Amino acid sequence: MRLTFKNKTFKIMQIADVQDGAKVSPDTINLIQAALDKEKPDLVVYSGDQIWGYTNFRGNKEKIESALRAITAPVTQRNIPFTICFGNHDRQVGVSNKEQFEIYKKMDGFVGEDTDGIDGCANHVLEICEEEEIKYLLYLIDSNTSLSGGRYDNVHENQIEWYKTTRDKYEAENGGVIPSVVIQHIPVPEVFELINEVKKGTKGAVQGFRNHAGKWYVLNKDKVNSEGFMKESPADPMENSGEFEAMTEKGDVKGIYFGHDHINSFNGKVNGVDLGYTQGAGFHVYGPGLDRGVRMINLHKDGSLDTYDLRYRNLIGTKVREKLRFAIFQIMPTNVYDAVHRAIKVLAGLIGIAAAVAIIVFLTK
Repeated sequence: MRLTFKNKTFKIMQIADVQDGAKVSPDTINLIQAALDKEKPDLVVYSGDQIWGYTNFRGNKEKIESALRAITAPVTQRNIPFTICFGNHDRQVGVSNKEQFEIYKKMDGFVGEDTDGIDGCANHVLEICEEEEIKYLLYLIDSNTSLSGGRYDNVHENQIEWYKTTRDKYEAENGGVIPSVVIQHIPVPEVFELINEVKKGTKGAVQGFRNHAGKWYVLNKDKVNSEGFMKESPADPMENSGEFEAMTEKGDVKGIYFGHDHINSFNGKVNGVDLGYTQGAGFHVYGPGLDRGVRMINLHKDGSLDTYDLRYRNLIGTKVREKLRFAIFQIMPTNVYDAVHRAIKVLAGLIGIAAAVAIIVFLTK
């Protein structure tokens, strides 16, 4: 699929982790509308976890299509081209990603085709051109799904080979590699090169889980953008499949952008590639308060790019429509490990209270 520069810059808006149910949040829609009106992007990418939860939909295709149309309405109503990749939660609704992809394909302005013969769904590449010359390639990759025990899968070998084959084909046809951007849901493990391990109790430190259990981290302020924040440890794949290594072989990939961890937003370079977290946009799921937002990725004709996020507090202010829900999602656990940790604390507190009562009763007999 071919898209074209209308001005000096081709503007991509990434919307991550709307993660809504059958009734879409009005605050999420207001955020997306405000961001679109401010930036007027040339393309919008919904980068996974658009919807979630079997109990929300129970496999009801009509409800699923209604929710997807509501989530994308701010874009389709403005006649802006859009595309998607899938996250780990989309497939939990009782309808497969391939069936959902067919729903997207019916919508006005949707661009992109699924690539047959490789794992996942909605792996595709878009050409961004100036007249007939391809200036940029945008790869959308399915980073696959959750594994047992709260772990995460990785981009598979045949998907990496597809990327390399596609890259090399464009190189042969155009006399050199084409500058490229990759958008997927789950981050590459190399994002940990943008953060520092510190001692427990360090101000602002977040606790690592899974592969990083028992460790604590803060952003490396010398490597990331000054406005960036990290409020949870990156939930990277359990295995490093070599995706990032493949994407640094020829210097074509300028940036890899992802979502997945709703309360992180930062970017910085690793081996010359800009790695960027985009915070969640959804208000019906945990998120970074009024710092929920979207990411702009601006591609320039010389092969360079710049990126920044747009936040609800700056676009709209401090008022939300659903005040109670907003308050609840500010205190809910961010993941299963956080939930278990909080439950243990509560249980320990209850045991402590019970013990204190028992002692008081014993002493007052």
